Order: sequence, then C-alpha cells, then structure tokens
Amino acid sequence: MPFRSDIPSDAWPALAYPAFESTQYLLHRGLQVLGKLKLTSPFLPQWSGVALWIQARGLTTGLIDHRGGAYEVSVDLIDHEVKCVTSWGRTQSLMLTSMSVAEFSSQLLGVLKRVGVEVSITPMPQEIPNPVPFDQDTQTRAYDPTLAHGWWRILVSTQRVMRAFRGCFEGKTQPIGLMWGTLDIRDVFYNGKPAAPGPDADFIRRNAMNAELIEMGWWSGSAAYPRPAFYAFAYPQPAGIETAKVLPASARWDTAMSEFILDYDDLRLSEHPDHDLLAFFRSTFLAGVEHAGWDPKLVGSGKPA
Repeated sequence: MPFRSDIPSDAWPALAYPAFESTQYLLHRGLQVLGKLKLTSPFLPQWSGVALWIQARGLTTGLIDHRGGAYEVSVDLIDHEVKCVTSWGRTQSLMLTSMSVAEFSSQLLGVLKRVGVEVSITPMPQEIPNPVPFDQDTQTRAYDPTLAHGWWRILVSTQRVMRAFRGCFEGKTQPIGLMWGTLDIRDVFYNGKPAAPGPDADFIRRNAMNAELIEMGWWSGSAAYPRPAFYAFAYPQPAGIETAKVLPASARWDTAMSEFILDYDDLRLSEHPDHDLLAFFRSTFLAGVEHAGWDPKLVGSGKPA
C-alpha cells in the first residue's frame, strides 16, 4: 500500500467534544459490541482482560478463542473499516461510515457469521446513562473520519506517555487499554490490598473496585463534562488528597468528580505536552501513594522517570 500523505500526523490533535459527539456516540456503542465479544473469555481480576488494545492502525480485541481456533476483530481508524480475521483463514470487513448503532451491530454480527463465528451478545450498552439496546438504536449518527482518527491519535500518544511513566512501579498493574464501557484509556496500579466497593455497587463495580488502586487515564468528554480531559484518582479516596499540589499548573482537583483533572486543551496547547502529561501522571500518582499510605518500596527506585 502506498504512503498516505493525507493522514494527519499531529500527536495531540484538536478534539472539541461538541463536534465529536455524534462520532463518539457511534464509536462508543460500536466498540461496546466488540468488547462484549471478549466476555466469552475467562474472567480476569478487575476486568483486566476485557479492554480493547491500541495498535498501529486503530484498536483490536486481540485473539478471542472460538471452537478450537481463534478470531480477532480490529477497527482501522486510518482506512475506517472494521475487519474480522480468523485462524481458519477467513476474513470479512465492513466500512465505518455514518449509520445507526443498530446498523453497525447487525452488520458486524453478519460479518462474524460469514467467517464462521456463531456468537450472541447482550444488546444492552453498559455504563451509559439512559441506555438503548443496540438493535433498537436506529437513529443515524454522523461519522467524521478525521475526528475519529484524531481521537485514536490521542490514545496512541497517551499510551506512549503512560508507558514511559509506569516503568518505576514494582506492584501489580494491568495492560494499558481502552475500557469500552466508559470509553477511556486507563493505566491502573495496585498495592495488593483488598477494598470494599460499597453496598450499592453494581456487578461491574464489585469486580472492578475490590482492590486498592491508583488510576489515571484520558476520555473524550461527555454531556456532563463536555470537553476531553486526563484524570487521576486513588481508591478508596484517601483523606486530604484533594489538597495535594499537582502538576502542571493547569491541573486541579475536581470536587464533583472526586479526581484530579487536566483538560486536554490545556495540555495540547502547552509547549511540551509529553513533559506536562508525564508530570501530571507522576504528581497525582505520588499524591495517591502519600495520602493512602502505600509502601514507598512499590515505587521502585524512588520516583517515576
């Protein structure tokens, strides 16, 4: 394939939530359809196996075992297609374009059937306000390939900085990935101690928040917070963490969300975005370690690089 000179190369592209909202809606529900395919795999603690993995052209489920073989579904955000490949040599794809969630779901399940994957999923979206079953969500959603590509480029850049940060940690971690329920890329660290998710916790939270952790990530915004942002928090929330001094200067504690926030545009417009994001991850992580009383030996040589 020849070099595509039309593909933007900006590591931190602009992404305004109001413009991205329709594309995000379709991507979010569509990626949930993909993510639900992974629920046939054996459960791993804190849902560590269900994330979608970032790859050189988009996102992938990774291998999913099926009847003595395996298949994989990937979302190409350069050529904007969804492709299913199998270990028995069959390949099928569908184009990503403006459509309804119901159309996407039906087309994807049709692709799977044509390559020999017989599977059913629960059609109700997860971790979404006022969910509509995939097969009943018939409103056409505009899909903007430039914005979708930019969203993925931010995931790639965020993962790059996360990888640079996490090398110091000597405790338990999970693979960095996109959590399709909440549509955020996250990196999470554990100190080995159990935690109580609370008496009103649903099934997802009971299995996600049953251990003490520090988490950081990025999401592209929502109706409740209509701009993309990086976040970080410790669970259970330790007393006094909201008073911690964190970097860069534009980062802050958000009382409504009970977590540290760094708005994406503040980072994107800085002179050294990678440096500033690394400072955000480092300072919020150390705030969690200090205020939650984690063993400092878990931080390895002393400070994240």
